[in-house]
Amino acid sequence: MDKLGKAPVTAKVSLGTRERLTVELEAQRAHRVTLASDQRWSVKGLTRQDAAQVRAAWRRELDRLRKAGELLDTIDVLAIHGIELELRARGWWDRRWPAVPEEAMDPGRWPGSRDGGYPKAVPLRLPQPLARKTYAACWHTSVKSIELLRDWRDRHPGMVPARYFADPEKLPGALQEYALLAQQVTTVGDVWRGGLERGIEAGTALRAGLQTTK
Repeated sequence: MDKLGKAPVTAKVSLGTRERLTVELEAQRAHRVTLASDQRWSVKGLTRQDAAQVRAAWRRELDRLRKAGELLDTIDVLAIHGIELELRARGWWDRRWPAVPEEAMDPGRWPGSRDGGYPKAVPLRLPQPLARKTYAACWHTSVKSIELLRDWRDRHPGMVPARYFADPEKLPGALQEYALLAQQVTTVGDVWRGGLERGIEAGTALRAGLQTTK
């Protein structure tokens, strides 16, 4: 966690997601420029004191828009909004989760992780409570399967499962057992990816709605 109470995390995503994210952020920043051009935020002809008050009001309005999900013009703002939507969709947002154990915070991959199949890294800085909630939700809904996967590795020390599997039912014996258990593990990477996808969709829908009201 940094000095501002932010938790640095990295989302591993597909090339397509990274490209759509870039396009959406550019569109959101263009929307911010349009908002800023409103006469309410003009400081032309104002005294220094009045101009300072207008700029402060604009910063407050930006903060309000971002928190309301009405402007997703930075990677972190888009991700935060999308991750909340992802947690709500999973039914995890309003639940009280037990504390996150230290083993859940291991920087290595959790058993069952499929992050290796995503080539692009997207660094994010999330509010510490949001990051902790995500870790807690993922861990406590997956821990039984994680323990079984660890047991599987102890029983099959020389076997290396693929990081990605399209259809576990087509795998033989022990590998099928691993794949089916891995499907029951939700890693934080799964939530970061889902959140970015939902953030992109929310931004696109927001702009579409603005177009229809013009």
